[in-house]
Amino acid sequence: MAGHSGALLALALVLVPAVAGAEGVDFTVPENYQVAPSPTAAARTEVRGVFRDWDRRIEGVRHSLVASNSPSGGRDLPSIIEATVAGIKARGGIDVVRADAGPLCGAPSVRIGYTYADRLKFAFRYVMIGDRLLIASYAHPPKVADDPAALAALETLCSGMHQPAGPPGWDLIAPFPGFGSAWLSADLHSSLIQMVSTLKPGDDVTPAPFKGKGTVTSELSEPCGAMTVWRVTATNDEKTIEWAAGVVRGFSYANAYSRPAAAAPDPAALASLTSFCAETAAR
Repeated sequence: MAGHSGALLALALVLVPAVAGAEGVDFTVPENYQVAPSPTAAARTEVRGVFRDWDRRIEGVRHSLVASNSPSGGRDLPSIIEATVAGIKARGGIDVVRADAGPLCGAPSVRIGYTYADRLKFAFRYVMIGDRLLIASYAHPPKVADDPAALAALETLCSGMHQPAGPPGWDLIAPFPGFGSAWLSADLHSSLIQMVSTLKPGDDVTPAPFKGKGTVTSELSEPCGAMTVWRVTATNDEKTIEWAAGVVRGFSYANAYSRPAAAAPDPAALASLTSFCAETAAR
């Protein structure tokens, strides 16, 4: 995994300037993949974007997926792809293949595949949405077969399950099931958890009910982007729990932000709580 993460981070640092305002990324992770440890805090600060990593082992071999969302830095997709391919070749990449692909979220996308001999084989998908560069990639050792589910996951970039950026400075918990995410604040006193389920035909599309422990002090539905979410605030002797639930593009989200009862809310944690509301589409 370190090779996969390092390669994408190197590309991001070359191609994307350090610009604030990172957002989440929409990407559906196949069953059995788990949230992997994030890049180091220093690397997260430099990239200034979302960088999410998942992995699994198949017959003892690690397969990994990465999705990222970073500022484009004013560059267009063709120039970014040119620089990317040149960088791959300069670093000894072989079997480099670049091809235009079908649109993602209404925008043109590009596939790139390459191998670093005796290290990793990569498949990448790139798309530009507004001024954001979205990248999804899949990697595994070159002498093992592809995981078809992982390759198919690349097609969900910008249209799949929402993966929140999480509050800056909070630690992403790993390993963690791929259909969820969890963070702890630096002081370990607050947490943010997102759990997602895939709706099947005939399933109830009503947002999940609040099942936490505590006295409910506020309960309402409110607009959030183009949808409506169910919001609950509850308290107990030690904690205040903020709850948000909603259904977007066939996924049911149930998110909880817990903090000490006497603490003021963290604005970034509150924003992450409902970031699944944001629509991803070419403008």
